[in-house]
Amino acid sequence: MKSKKFVTAFTALAFSAVILGACSPDSNSGSGSSSSTAASSSQTETTASSAAANADVKIADGKTTDVTVPAEGTIYMRQLYAAPHGDKSFAVVNVTMNGDKILSARIDEFQYVEKSADWKAVPNGDGAFGESFPSGTILVGKVENSDAYSAMMKENGGATQTWSENISAITDFVKGKTAADLDTEIAKIADDGKNVADVVSGATFSDTRGYLQAIADAATSGLVSVGEKTENSDLKEAMILGAPHGDKSFAVATVAMDGDKVAATFVDEFQFTDPADFGGVPNSNGAFGEGIKDGQVLASKLANNEAYSAMMKDHAKATQTWEENVDAIDAFVKGKTVAEIEEAAGKIDSEGKNVADVVSGATFTDSKGYLQLIVDAAKKAAE
Repeated sequence: MKSKKFVTAFTALAFSAVILGACSPDSNSGSGSSSSTAASSSQTETTASSAAANADVKIADGKTTDVTVPAEGTIYMRQLYAAPHGDKSFAVVNVTMNGDKILSARIDEFQYVEKSADWKAVPNGDGAFGESFPSGTILVGKVENSDAYSAMMKENGGATQTWSENISAITDFVKGKTAADLDTEIAKIADDGKNVADVVSGATFSDTRGYLQAIADAATSGLVSVGEKTENSDLKEAMILGAPHGDKSFAVATVAMDGDKVAATFVDEFQFTDPADFGGVPNSNGAFGEGIKDGQVLASKLANNEAYSAMMKDHAKATQTWEENVDAIDAFVKGKTVAEIEEAAGKIDSEGKNVADVVSGATFTDSKGYLQLIVDAAKKAAE
């Protein structure tokens, strides 16, 4: 079974009536929070009053203090939301672990940039989800926009490495290490980050320490998804973006494959919500949160499971929490091949009314969409 118990920095109090249904280029020198002219233009339009209100936004980053991880021999994923680089973006940080050792890490960062043909928005960025973006911007993931983001890094900061090359150097570095090992390495990096390449081969980010700290934090306090028993430490993995549920949110799914079978998964979704009821992703109380329409915040459904589930119950008479549904889907796919998952998804009717007959414990009418997202990630991992 899968457990994602957590204690967040935000507790939901009341529920809104209707919710359902800035760029800072990394460089190899200088401050990690310097901003580009193109990406900062929309943020200068934010009024002083909205900036002040934004500072009161609560944060829900998924940190947990009361979860038990499996003993060595069973792999598991931990996921955390962090702000390793300035205040204009937030990161999804995922680690796959066996015991106290990190087998692998995945990071994607999300930032608003000026809308243009050079950038690809997150899924549903051109749908209802995108209607809440700050004026003239789109939300992008840096993984699939590495070329555009790296060009901006080079133009504004003289970067000699791409964003992807830097992140790969960092995630390769952490393999086989414990969080305690990372703490030791982090302490070797100078405050200005100028000696980072002496510690992490191939990395030039001045904020490398921030990324390493985010990985260490995920390994010790991230939400937990328990995987399969395996002695294989060379798992194939992929983190992808998708839109399994309507047009008002986007999802991040990470899948680890042991041979041709799913060994572990982690799925979460992000949606604009009312800050009175939900905690936003990191930096929602900073520049990242400025200019969002109707004073909303971008929030993780999993880190706000209690609030989102109450809304599901209020508006759709849901009998299961959001987390319980995703847990059921993740438990169902473990140990299965892509073909077996696709076969099962094919048995779910178009309205999703028979989903519980296919996926025990799941009640999401969009369960087929979540299964397809996992399939897509599994196929990506196998490439």
